[in-house]
Amino acid sequence: MKYFISLLLLFLFCQSSVSASEKQDLDFATESERVKYLALNYPAKAVSYYEQNAQKLLVQSSAQTVSIYSSVLAAASNTGNIKLVEELVSLLSDERLTPHSSGYQFTIINVIGVAYRLNRQFDDAITTYKCALKHAYNSMEKMTAKVNLSIAYRMNNQPAISFQILQSIDEAVLSGRRRAGLLVVKGNTAVVLDKPKAAISYFIAARQHYLKDKHQRNASRVTVNLLGAALIARRSELFEKYRKKLTPTFEAYLPQSDQLYLQWLDLMHESVKSNRVADHTLRYTKKHLSRLVKEGYEGPVQKLLKSLNAEFLMPEKSRRHLILTSLRVDLAKPWCQEL
Repeated sequence: MKYFISLLLLFLFCQSSVSASEKQDLDFATESERVKYLALNYPAKAVSYYEQNAQKLLVQSSAQTVSIYSSVLAAASNTGNIKLVEELVSLLSDERLTPHSSGYQFTIINVIGVAYRLNRQFDDAITTYKCALKHAYNSMEKMTAKVNLSIAYRMNNQPAISFQILQSIDEAVLSGRRRAGLLVVKGNTAVVLDKPKAAISYFIAARQHYLKDKHQRNASRVTVNLLGAALIARRSELFEKYRKKLTPTFEAYLPQSDQLYLQWLDLMHESVKSNRVADHTLRYTKKHLSRLVKEGYEGPVQKLLKSLNAEFLMPEKSRRHLILTSLRVDLAKPWCQEL
């Protein structure tokens, strides 16, 4: 989940997400629309599409070509394919596509920011998102850049700046999934700012919006966020109430990373009730800590362990998860001359 990190893509594609179980067989007017759908819902399949069509795309020069490359760039970012990210950025900056890319500059820059952030290069992500904000054409793009910028600041251990940015977004003009997405980001930031009660309110509101729009997948995922905040706030009764709502049907919507975190929360629920970390929970935490941090759960995991005086389980080397392969620092330079 990368702590509901797919939210980025929800904003990026203007909330066009369709849950896999909600809509399986779709007809698309263009190939670029199909690739965009795959990138958002099945990123690995979007990458496979590119690998099968790379040579054909090299001889195409159109807005659709730019759109396909941009969508695959998002998929490559989400799957951590560093080599492909850099390859696609090079293709998108090629002169053959310049006449067709004017309407895609914000999207390209923003996705590069996503790639940096998912690779934990937060300083580079922040710089790139600031450039994306300058290229934002309308209010929705500005909101997208601000939301992503706030997430990058939060993950760069600057949650106060993150919260300030979020406060500059007019929530009243948003509806449905867009408002829900913003509420999720606010909730995640509130957790890091030691405001679990506020986080709970944000997550509950987001869940209600998702359910109203029949986006069960997003509702399931934000419920997991809510469970973590409930335990941090020592609200066992709230945890139990919403844990029951994650029936096997709803749990099926969760990716493996969410399921791993949920299993850990179930164990930590026992610890919260007894006010001590049981030995088997201790072993599970030590075994899966690195994966939980890598998937983006560092904030809530650290806060929950601290609430039980067990923050010693998060050694510095685990908290500062090392980047094995770094993206080049100037990927957005073709569109951001200040870099």
